[in-house]
Amino acid sequence: MAAILSSHEKSPEHLQNYQKWKELHQQLQRDSTIDAEILRKMKNEEKYWQQILKRLIALVRVLGEQNLAFRGTNKTLYSANNRNFLKFVQYLAIFDPLMNEHLRKISNKELHTHYLGKDIQNELIQLLGKAIKKEIIQTANAMKYFSIVLDGTPDCSHVEQMTIIIRFVKVDSLKKEFSIKDHFLGFVPLKKTTGAYMAETIIQQLEEMVLPIDNLRGQGYDNGANMIGKNNGVQKKILNINPRALFVPCSAHTLNLVVNDAANCCLMARSFFDIVAQIYIRTTHQPTLTVKPLSETRWESRIDAIKPLRYELGKIYDALLEIAGDTSLTGSSGSTARSDAKALANSVAKFKFVVSIVVWYNILFEINITSKQLQAKDLDTHAAVQQLQHTQAYLVDCRSDIGFARMLVDATEIAKDLEIPPTFEAEPRLRRRKKQFAYEAEDEPVQDPKQNFKVNFFFAILDTAIRSVEESFEQMRTIESVFGFLYHFHGLQSKTLQEILECCMKLESALQHGDNRDLVASDLCGELQSIARQLSEETKSPQDVFRFILCQNLEDSLPNFCIALRILLTLPVSVASGERSFSKLKLIKTYIRSSMSQDRLVGLATLSIEHELADKLDLKDLVIDFAQKKARKVQF
Repeated sequence: MAAILSSHEKSPEHLQNYQKWKELHQQLQRDSTIDAEILRKMKNEEKYWQQILKRLIALVRVLGEQNLAFRGTNKTLYSANNRNFLKFVQYLAIFDPLMNEHLRKISNKELHTHYLGKDIQNELIQLLGKAIKKEIIQTANAMKYFSIVLDGTPDCSHVEQMTIIIRFVKVDSLKKEFSIKDHFLGFVPLKKTTGAYMAETIIQQLEEMVLPIDNLRGQGYDNGANMIGKNNGVQKKILNINPRALFVPCSAHTLNLVVNDAANCCLMARSFFDIVAQIYIRTTHQPTLTVKPLSETRWESRIDAIKPLRYELGKIYDALLEIAGDTSLTGSSGSTARSDAKALANSVAKFKFVVSIVVWYNILFEINITSKQLQAKDLDTHAAVQQLQHTQAYLVDCRSDIGFARMLVDATEIAKDLEIPPTFEAEPRLRRRKKQFAYEAEDEPVQDPKQNFKVNFFFAILDTAIRSVEESFEQMRTIESVFGFLYHFHGLQSKTLQEILECCMKLESALQHGDNRDLVASDLCGELQSIARQLSEETKSPQDVFRFILCQNLEDSLPNFCIALRILLTLPVSVASGERSFSKLKLIKTYIRSSMSQDRLVGLATLSIEHELADKLDLKDLVIDFAQKKARKVQF
């Protein structure tokens, strides 16, 4: 046996195989085998594409956040009019060796897959948009209670787009802080704008996004009949499913309607704005004037059109006279321009018009301030009601002889600048058809021009505005009656136990659906009494109280009170967040990009509106997500 082994060890075959084994052993130690080389090459290739894709995702994110167009008329690298995406890739290649090598391979046709085409752009846009949306929904579900804000507008392709905004209170227990969040969830194209169809659409969207409608606690819409209708409006359809989804009308939009009602309450008011519109048309080409056009939708922003008249009326009057006397204006259009300018100058030179400017400027100035405050993201219902009460008090204060006298003082100063007498001109007597019967007789008109203006213009405008404020904010006062006691914590100590319990029971009833209720009135009553004794005089608002609870680690001790505060702060006050999303819509889907697909539009809008969340996304996770979506031609 030993002889056989010795003979085998000395044989050429054994020595050759032993040598091969030693070489393999050394290769294994050096990790230089063929399969290792293949694996290493695959790893390098995988790393290469990961780095390329990270750069492309980051580039798509930047372009989307800045509302920039991606594609041009040319889709080739290093050519004119290939627009922002390819231009930025070329620019990046100047400083980045990896991207420079990638473009070299593409130019030399060494790569069949380069990930610079339009389809990959769309994939990356949707990838980023869905990642942002996923983050928002996860946070909203973790916080449980949320509200929705809906609004609609036609885009440049005449497609009715409904924006969906979700509002919730985000609590960070580790940092002991909270914030009220309004997040954009997308645009939804609408085939119809009926209340039933829109309600069905939003319910379907909530189901697809896995947002339980049972956790919906607030609805915020404008004052369209399809939204706020008591029988077939969106708010009613959703209330039928979830009675705890309290409806809060948009306070800013309601205020806009108040001004609209006042501006159309009488012939003199309508005539005034017709003259203002004509002044803009005739003086818009004067380089020294800053006359603004009238807004057709936002009446409170007409302050921008009235302000130049209030402070530059003398210059505007001179410009009209200059146009009226311009002999270079020839032909029928020139004659029309001169005659119109002369007629406008005559209207401007009337004291009645000057007083009208002062009246409308003062009213719109006050309402514009209120409107801006009502559009704040962190505004609550109590603050909105208080601000509206201040506006109503201002209107009531103006509606008096003293208020009218103040207007006349300001108007007299302007009249001096125009060199016109500060007196009201007598109105010409209109010819009227003779009445056949006594009961057809009309009221005797006011003969005094000043008294006629005060009664039929000044008082008429203010009476309409005051009445509209009272009627329009009835729903908001209903919400205030349910949650109002949560704004007066220091006043709870002066109330009896029964009074506090009644307030708590009213709130419990509003937040109850069948056997399910968000809080227990008796427990909330005890928690209110406990927290009221701990609060300082400086801690007044619900936000301050909730912040105090978080800092003192009292969430577990006051569960019902914390729920009440979170729901209160979740309620929307205006649809301003929806209006802001439409501003982005106008920037993204333009006339040139009117054929943009809906998915691309939503993705780009999400990147632009939620840019803070977009900047926090992990590019590595996005690359993995991109690779897992479908089979790729390259390995990631």
